Amino acid sequence: MAPMIRGLLALALLGALSGCTPSDDGPVVAKTSTVPSAKAGFGGPEPAPVEATVVDEAMFRTPSQNIACALTPSEVRCDIVRKSWKPPAKPADCELDWGNGLVVTGGKAIFTCAGDTLVGTSDTTLAYGEAMRAGSVRCDSSDAGLTCKDEKTGHGFSLASSRYTLF
Repeated sequence: MAPMIRGLLALALLGALSGCTPSDDGPVVAKTSTVPSAKAGFGGPEPAPVEATVVDEAMFRTPSQNIACALTPSEVRCDIVRKSWKPPAKPADCELDWGNGLVVTGGKAIFTCAGDTLVGTSDTTLAYGEAMRAGSVRCDSSDAGLTCKDEKTGHGFSLASSRYTLF
């Protein structure tokens, strides 16, 4: 057998066996990176927690300038400029613009019904990989989007141009 073919077979065998776990050694545990995942908040692994900048309240935007937020100790509202998703049907009791953002208020996450916008109201940028907290409300910025959560209730949202999640 030619050395090149033997080498390829050895690599193929190594690749096939790399997922196997010897029964007497216990399970193989994959080491994970301490760098937050770009998929945080959208089904990816939870990012390593980062120290949040603590503020009384703040207005900020994401580095893409696509999302602008107002953060207070008990709630956060974030408006989005460009999005490929559609909000659910406008409720009958909303007489203003519907679904141009998300808000955590009263301990739950909902779509905005607002006659104004937060876009263009702040020069402060929450850089990717950074977090900000006011009271029990925390927002984490990543290149995959923004995740904000009321840590007292566990409710919040993830917001990006391609999708949103309420939890």
